[in-house]
Amino acid sequence: MASAHSELVAVACNRTAHALDTTHCVAAFGAGNYVALYRPNNSVFATLRGHTDRVNCVRFVSEHVLVSGSADGTARVWTNDDGWRCTHVLEGHEGPIVALASLHVGSGMVTVTAATDGTMRVYEYETAGEEESVAAQQVISVGAHTALDVALAHVPGFSSESDAGSDAGSAIMLATGSTDGRVHIYTRHTCEFTRAVSLEGHEDWVTSVSFQRVSSSLANTSATSHWRSGDVVLASGSQDKHVRLWRIWRTQNTTVAGDADRRAAQALLDASAPGSELALRPREHEFTTQSGQFAAASDAVLEGHEAWVHSVSWGCGELVTAGADGVTLVWAGDEEGVWATRARLGADAGLLGARMGDVGVVAWSINGSLHAWTHEGDAWTPRAAPTGHFGAVRDACWSADGEYLLTVSADQTARVWAHKNEWHEVARPQIHGYDMQCAAFVPASETESEKMLQYVAGAEEKVVRVFNATQAFASGNTASALTAAVPALGLTNKAVVASNETFPDDRYAVRRTHADIAQMDSTSNSVLLDAQLRHTLWPEADKLYGHPYEIYAIAASSSVVATSCRASSERHACIRLYWTHNWQPAGTLTAHLLTVTRMQFSPNEKYLLSASRDRSWALFERTQEDVPYKLVHHQIKAHARIVWDVAWSHDSMFFATASRDKSVKLWNVDALGDAPVTLAFPGPVTSVAFAHMLSEGRYVMAAALENGRVFVLTSSGSQKVPTSWQPKEIPRDIAHTSTVHRIAWRPTSLWQLATVSDDQTVRITSVNP
Repeated sequence: MASAHSELVAVACNRTAHALDTTHCVAAFGAGNYVALYRPNNSVFATLRGHTDRVNCVRFVSEHVLVSGSADGTARVWTNDDGWRCTHVLEGHEGPIVALASLHVGSGMVTVTAATDGTMRVYEYETAGEEESVAAQQVISVGAHTALDVALAHVPGFSSESDAGSDAGSAIMLATGSTDGRVHIYTRHTCEFTRAVSLEGHEDWVTSVSFQRVSSSLANTSATSHWRSGDVVLASGSQDKHVRLWRIWRTQNTTVAGDADRRAAQALLDASAPGSELALRPREHEFTTQSGQFAAASDAVLEGHEAWVHSVSWGCGELVTAGADGVTLVWAGDEEGVWATRARLGADAGLLGARMGDVGVVAWSINGSLHAWTHEGDAWTPRAAPTGHFGAVRDACWSADGEYLLTVSADQTARVWAHKNEWHEVARPQIHGYDMQCAAFVPASETESEKMLQYVAGAEEKVVRVFNATQAFASGNTASALTAAVPALGLTNKAVVASNETFPDDRYAVRRTHADIAQMDSTSNSVLLDAQLRHTLWPEADKLYGHPYEIYAIAASSSVVATSCRASSERHACIRLYWTHNWQPAGTLTAHLLTVTRMQFSPNEKYLLSASRDRSWALFERTQEDVPYKLVHHQIKAHARIVWDVAWSHDSMFFATASRDKSVKLWNVDALGDAPVTLAFPGPVTSVAFAHMLSEGRYVMAAALENGRVFVLTSSGSQKVPTSWQPKEIPRDIAHTSTVHRIAWRPTSLWQLATVSDDQTVRITSVNP
């Protein structure tokens, strides 16, 4: 294994209602097929791999035990013993798991999972000395409806701590929120769960349920004074926009079924008698179990959301709810006996859930972004949270000085990352209407002492777009715009300038004389919130036309940009060139029969190298003619399968081609007819890159595979094209789990490698070659 450690792991939260949970100073959330862990200092410090499909739900059982459920139909138990690892896999479901709950019972643990296959499964985790075992105890059928959420709690009067080791310790309750609009309560004493009562009141799907045991501190207001210590309160949220509180308590008398209804009717008659005052109170649902007799009744109905309620949860003795209206509400009972919102925390998109922990409130939205607030005195203060793409990340490139990393994704955004004490997202220059495919920074030429930061990008459209950095990224260059804005019905980022400034290209300039536009300082140590990043657009400088189909690949030199599109015939498999000084067409290059998958200019800009789905590569040399490059060699059948990537050595002496045929081949640019050096890999190779410098006189190359594995290779020998390479694999726990689309070395003296993948992560890894 290579000596390596992770510098950045950037990924968004999965867009499901139970994808995040918190405990103490750690939060865990589903991120693609991973479970990501992060601390309040705004960094993801671990990604737990094991699931083969999207992680839908995550729950902490304790500070050191975590359970996750996935669309692959399994749940996994993770324990933290000098590092998080998967200790058990819970199997049995035939459909995606959408919710789960776990509870410590005695010396073991009970886990309930709910899936779209119409069942809930109960698993028992037991510990006997050093022996651990997990067994499936029960399958509960929910019929034609689906359980959207589940919650576990000890029945009123019992707790795991006070009754550990006794039969009473296994007396637990299971609550489910269902698509039938009801909350179903199941009880278990020592054997299996049986349905005890169904609570009606909601008028639409019940999306979330959460238990809270009553303590003396929780029953200290007029709204909760009738609660007794040891009672259990259940909160339920629904698509009817309401949150309901249900109180469950142990009753003292013993009655038979139906007595509660008869008593309620008699009380109503007595209250209606002459001289009596009519007093209405909620119906009490009584149920009997082996552990005793209990009652449940509606305690409060909370109104505050204007759209579906997706999440309810108790934390630090308070109730937190989140809904599709983009609002997180913190509820508390007041002295007038009414439940009211103690805090109203907003976001700019619909929220899927929220949790309260020791560090404050964390919420996640429908676009995968995290929002966090801390409680300071009487105020709630927003704080930065991890950001990342919520779709497959397709391309990445470094600025010439290595200060910025640009990534583009199928989530239709382009994002810029920089190091401020640690790596963070500092700008979102493009929020597009099409899935992004490729991008490249335009480097400065040797005659340019200072060049405006600029990049070109392609998406699943026929246009290549050119973007200029704002003043915050332009080293004080006043020719840059302050920021950019998008018209209501447009896709073009238009420059925003102050009224007293001139802009070199008025075609796209927008002046706002009525607003004072504050310049954002990219060199400060402050980390921007997700809402602020949405206002860091870069202005669009130009559009490049010519391709008949969706843009697929881009390469840029200081004077020429090369582009290609999806193609199924030789006619469309051409490379179009554009001058960077005026963005006019510079000509067309032809060689391939199918889509050109990758292009790269040599570091000395003498050559342009391209690869294609037709299994060939082509080399073009710089000329002084009207078309700046011409074909000098076309290697047909260079590989047995698709050629995915090409890369140049830092000295432009040789280049590499990477293919689905599980090989990387090295070619001497001065002897193209010679047989290449072939390096075999354990899987299809999707990306390859050479470091920008030598390591102790040796070339350094990185290669990434279709299954997410990443290798770092160092050369040995004195040949012009080294024939011997020593591979070292980057540890799997800091590599990817799916196809790596781009691998790029940072052009600095630091040995840092950026990789992006279909698993939605952006990773920067420091390696010791």
